[in-house]
This record gives sequence, structure tokens and C-alpha cells, in this order.
Amino acid sequence: MQNIPVEAIQSELLLDMCQEVDEALLASFKSLGQPGRSPEVMKMEVNASKRRTATVEPINELLSVYGHLLSQGLFKVILDHPALHSLDEEAKEEFIHDQAHLFYAASIAILANLFDKKIIRYTAAREVCGE
Repeated sequence: MQNIPVEAIQSELLLDMCQEVDEALLASFKSLGQPGRSPEVMKMEVNASKRRTATVEPINELLSVYGHLLSQGLFKVILDHPALHSLDEEAKEEFIHDQAHLFYAASIAILANLFDKKIIRYTAAREVCGE
């Protein structure tokens, strides 16, 4: 595997998690010490992100379901904490939904990056990598 600066991987992950480049994303880059980008460089990075995330498209639905299941399992327990009893059910459901979306986006970003770096790959059904 090639040596890739951690800042480059971080910016790839952030781009791969976002559906669009907006001011909030650019502010996140800046707050993390990422360098500024010209519109041309940002366009190239967005295109690279689209190429990376396309590798995960075959399993997007499954990742979405997993994100939902994880958020329900983890955050229903957390939201039962006495300090959070003042939240109404709608606020709790909205929180769980937001966390599911975050898990989903993070899963896409991580897997897309691992596929891009050729750390993992798809195999045929019932095939084990390396055999």
C-alpha cells in the first residue's frame, strides 16, 4: 500500500460522506487544518469522490439497513438514560434517524476508501479472498 498523508485520507472520507460540497463541508475542512482548494481542485476531488463511492453502490441498501439497525440498538439504550427523559418521543426518533444516516454515510466513506486503495475487493459469491 502506498504512503498517503493522513490529511488526504481525511479529506477523501469527508467528501465521500457528503452528498454535496457546501459551506459546512468547507468549514469542516478548514477547522481540521485542511488546505484551501481552488474551484478546479475541488471539482477534481468531487469527481474522485463520485468514482470512489460508486464502488459501494451495490451494497448501499444493505449499508442503510445496517446503519438503521445499529442506531436503534445503540441509541435506544442511550436515550433511556435518566438525563435524557425530558426528550419527547419525536426528538428521540429524530436523533436515532440522524445517527442512522451518519452510520450509513461513514460506512460508505470507509468502504469506498478501502476499495479505492485496493485493501478490500468484491469477490464472487462464496469465494474467499486469497484462495
